Amino acid sequence: MANETPVGEVLEFIKKGLSNEEITKQLEVKGFNLQQISDAINQAKIKEGVEGNMPEQNMQEQQQSMEQDIPLPQGQPEGQVQSPGVTEVQGGMQEQYQQQEQYPPQQAYPQQSQSYGDMQALVEQIIEEKWQAAMKDMGDVRVFKARVSDDMEAVKQELVRTQKRLEDLQVAVMGKVKDYSDGVVKIGSDMKALEKVFTKIMEPLTLNVKELGRISEEFKGHHKRKK
Repeated sequence: MANETPVGEVLEFIKKGLSNEEITKQLEVKGFNLQQISDAINQAKIKEGVEGNMPEQNMQEQQQSMEQDIPLPQGQPEGQVQSPGVTEVQGGMQEQYQQQEQYPPQQAYPQQSQSYGDMQALVEQIIEEKWQAAMKDMGDVRVFKARVSDDMEAVKQELVRTQKRLEDLQVAVMGKVKDYSDGVVKIGSDMKALEKVFTKIMEPLTLNVKELGRISEEFKGHHKRKK
């Protein structure tokens, strides 16, 4: 990429009658960026305007030079009136110079307007290039929106599946809790039934023990009487 501002090349292009867009394209091909091109165009316009005002100054210098270089006839004093031809030439040049002083060139305003238009065109071109670069990086907006919509739909489906799994897990846990509760109730019922069975078994056993004790006492009493 070139590092210098191509003011000279812009002046050459302007002399050839190229528009700002054509100048921009020509300089972009040579490796200049838009900032360098914009600065070069502005400097070239300013330089062109300054050089456009130079003929007025040159005319004044030429007039003074002609007044100094016109020789006086021999023998004629400096205070005498000059010849009609010389007087008419000087008078015409003086009148032309006075008219130029009364009506100065009005090139600044069109140049400023043109420079503003050029700057606006360059700004629009820069914005367009930035937009194209952003679109290139991002891709087609419709494709991007479709991709985002698909991703959101996939996330939604995954959330639905996760919610279904949580509901199934909750049902399974509640089923296990219910089974455990039913098991505890059943064990309680079995314990009560077993208690009743033990009660029925213990009553005859207790009676048998009492009867056995009574028989033992009677046997002991009978044995003592024999002695």
